[in-house]
Amino acid sequence: MTKNKKNYIDTDHLRNGFSLIELIIVIIILGIIIASSTSRLKDITVNARVSAAVNQVTSDIDQAKTISMGMRKQIKIIFNQNNDTYTIYKNGDLFIDFPGSNNGVVNLSENNNSGVDITSVSLNGSNELTFTKWGNCLQSGTIILNNNREIHVKNLTGYWEVINS
Repeated sequence: MTKNKKNYIDTDHLRNGFSLIELIIVIIILGIIIASSTSRLKDITVNARVSAAVNQVTSDIDQAKTISMGMRKQIKIIFNQNNDTYTIYKNGDLFIDFPGSNNGVVNLSENNNSGVDITSVSLNGSNELTFTKWGNCLQSGTIILNNNREIHVKNLTGYWEVINS
């Protein structure tokens, strides 16, 4: 049996692509997924920055203790909540060669740590952390970053502990 060529329509080539409605539906679904993930991404980046800042502060505390013992000099870290910075002093003078600082000043709200805030500093009622030339820490207390990450510093040893509140 032969087909009448006049009445025969080749429909095979009509299903080779997507219809406009299918493309619009896919784009809408992708838009919803992207919109919901960007808000989560902001939370993740802020948490990563706060974690990096906590690592910066705690490693600088350890380094200050080590340098105080190695150089037999008093090292003092003074925290400034207003500028989200801390400054390192060696025997009362600005420690301009302190590793990782900008002429003795470490700014937690610059570059990779933007969005990090020193919320509170309570080190025996002051904002200073002092290591003697023997490496003894003269203060104890808490440094809080972004209202939820607490760095607890122990008296004498200078050991610290991070608590997520």
